[in-house]
Amino acid sequence: MKKKISIITVALNAEKVIDRTAQSILNQTSKNIEWIVIDGASSDGTLDVLMQYKNIDHLVSEPDSGIYDAMNKGIKLSSGEYCLFLNAGDYLNDPHVCEKVESLLESDIVIGQMNVISPSNESKNCIKNYADHTIDKDYLFNNFLPHQATFIKTTLFEKFGLYDKGFVIVGDQDFFVRVLLNGATVRFIPFCVSTYFLDGLSTQMKHSSLMRKEISKIRKRNF
Repeated sequence: MKKKISIITVALNAEKVIDRTAQSILNQTSKNIEWIVIDGASSDGTLDVLMQYKNIDHLVSEPDSGIYDAMNKGIKLSSGEYCLFLNAGDYLNDPHVCEKVESLLESDIVIGQMNVISPSNESKNCIKNYADHTIDKDYLFNNFLPHQATFIKTTLFEKFGLYDKGFVIVGDQDFFVRVLLNGATVRFIPFCVSTYFLDGLSTQMKHSSLMRKEISKIRKRNF
């Protein structure tokens, strides 16, 4: 049976990049999706761009305490059986992504491939295929999963709780570790779900002391 997908987009002053996200959702051939946008009270023209799109089911624009607070707001508004977090600037890889995946959604976590692009050289990109790995304790200790290409069963948030707002950078990874080490099931799908530009917060702070601190927090809490 086909499952409804809630696509949740978090944005803040994303006037220059939100259109490519919006267009990729508008162009989806599946009608079994909803789009939720959580804007952190942008001060540029982000809302002006978003108001042009009539396919937004929920649009919230208000201050928040960070990306994971915003993502939690989106979860609370969702009505789909699965959530996909496609933040401002990222986009679905082709118009048939949701149509292809909606009949494959059975496991708790469904992971697709992701196209990764360097913003300094957009001709340089690579497809990351996570099916090449066994998602076990050793993998989770040292690696991240791509929330931009992962469909999460909504009931997992009811069972294990929402994202920890105490994180600034890697709260999504804390959630993945938390649920996967406690029996959540995984399925890989053999096609590219989304395109991600290497200009997000986690990429910018990859070698920062804060990121190291947050990774240490995940490890102490879960391993």
